[in-house]
Amino acid sequence: MHLFKLTNEQLAQILIPERFVPEAPAKLKGKNIEYVFDSEHKFDLTYDELLEIIGKARLAGPQLIPVIGTVGE
Repeated sequence: MHLFKLTNEQLAQILIPERFVPEAPAKLKGKNIEYVFDSEHKFDLTYDELLEIIGKARLAGPQLIPVIGTVGE
């Protein structure tokens, strides 16, 4: 997987902490399925989870580091 060729949505799927991914229904267990998040989903992150996301983004390269907060004054 080449992270620079992923869309923002695909990269977000990778960076979302595991605890937000719902468990697969029994009939789908063992199958290669992936839960897809969209703009309707909301998350409450802990500080540690935010650090985990930033750490994963840093591994991908400096171009993927988002600015959190206000830039400038």
